Amino acid sequence: KTRECEMRVCVVKRFHAVHAVCPASGMLTIVAFRISLPLQNGKMDACCFKSNDFMFPKKTTFLPALLFLLAMAVAPNAVALEITTAMRQGRDFSPSKFGKGVGYAEFAVHDYKLTPAMIYTVNYGLIGLITEHQRVFKRKVGRNFRVRYRIFGKFEDYAEYSRVRYRKTVNKNLLGFFSPSSNEIISWKQEPHLSWRLVPTLLHEGCHTIMDEMFGVLPFWMVEGSADWLGEAPAWLQKADGLRKDQHVRWIRLDDMRKRGELPDLRVYLLTKNYGQWEKMFDGNIGTGYDIGWSIFDFFMTTHPQSTVFLGKMVNDPAVLAGRRNGQMEAAFAQAIDRNWQGGIKLLEKGWHTWINRKSDIAKNALRQERAKRRR
Repeated sequence: KTRECEMRVCVVKRFHAVHAVCPASGMLTIVAFRISLPLQNGKMDACCFKSNDFMFPKKTTFLPALLFLLAMAVAPNAVALEITTAMRQGRDFSPSKFGKGVGYAEFAVHDYKLTPAMIYTVNYGLIGLITEHQRVFKRKVGRNFRVRYRIFGKFEDYAEYSRVRYRKTVNKNLLGFFSPSSNEIISWKQEPHLSWRLVPTLLHEGCHTIMDEMFGVLPFWMVEGSADWLGEAPAWLQKADGLRKDQHVRWIRLDDMRKRGELPDLRVYLLTKNYGQWEKMFDGNIGTGYDIGWSIFDFFMTTHPQSTVFLGKMVNDPAVLAGRRNGQMEAAFAQAIDRNWQGGIKLLEKGWHTWINRKSDIAKNALRQERAKRRR
């Protein structure tokens, strides 16, 4: 015996579960969330497919099999990210333990396995970063200061949360970001071949949180350059092959720009205020803006101890602090450097170029040694 089977797919805006029902009459109803089907007139409404082609023996396994396949088809949509009120209000973060006390890091994770090793690593890194920031900039963080991390296991969820919560479009090149308004860092586990980038990204964004706690507003180049440098500076972190090689390649890339005369005018670069200006300055490659800021910060941090002292003084210069209030922070910072550095910005620029050349030579030699070790 055979009977006609009618399959009806109802598309609704929200649901809490997928309901698949097969009554004795043979009607199959699937309720799904944003299921991708060619709807009539492109509208969100119910679609009904009725055909005599759906004929099968009453006791066949075809119907259960069809039910299973259809349920599998809608399963990816069934686990779409739900942005809860707790997420919007930042009430879903959990404190972490470090040593015998509470760590600086707080976590909210979504389809991401947060291991004890990761919790320890991030807290260990934050302690070092806070200590280094306090040493260089002569400021302290508050007693209840915490760094809040929201980590997604799926890029799609990271992108959806960024879009809905912050109206921000992200791609896989944006490894993470810090939101001062909600005081949270948003990232994701990264692609398999770049999994080593997650910890440096979390520490990089942690630097933004520390600087925001200490100062609030700072010159744009320094916000990114210091976070890039301090976030990757710890010797224990540089043991990772991926990070170490990445830094070598950055120096070589910058020296190639120097040889071609493509490094930006230092004064002009110091005056940049946003990613849009970097995009125009570097033909759409914002990453070069990070490289430049990272190399300038490295110059101040490693050429001579007095250079580090100088940088700390410039950040706390009265004219620079006043620039925070009138929106002229970058201009005030550049003027302070020009006024206090021996020979002004022009001489600083020459020293920076020489430093890039020197670091590139060191990087090339290190890469040659690493290749030689692999051949052995």
